[in-house]
Amino acid sequence: MTVLSAAALLVLAALAWRAAGWFGVGLLGLLVLFIAVRVDLEGDRPIGPQMTPGLYAEQYRSESADSSARASRRAERLSVATAAQFARLFGAALAIVGFGLFLLL
Repeated sequence: MTVLSAAALLVLAALAWRAAGWFGVGLLGLLVLFIAVRVDLEGDRPIGPQMTPGLYAEQYRSESADSSARASRRAERLSVATAAQFARLFGAALAIVGFGLFLLL
């Protein structure tokens, strides 16, 4: 799955380069980095105005009720964290390379 994601991001980077040059690659990197950080901070939970105290408490109550549900949720969080870490790294690399080459050339 990681290889497929990397290939898809490289294809998007090539399209961004053709559309807007290295500036487009830098913007794509910033977009990927923003989304990855947002997913990592949210922890795959709702945030903002839709998150009410009752919903928050119910979510934790349902997670703590069953040990198998807790283990499943923990494994899910780890997979999201790993994907978010990969996306953060790749987004940062795209932003650095894109804007660096844009400013150099």
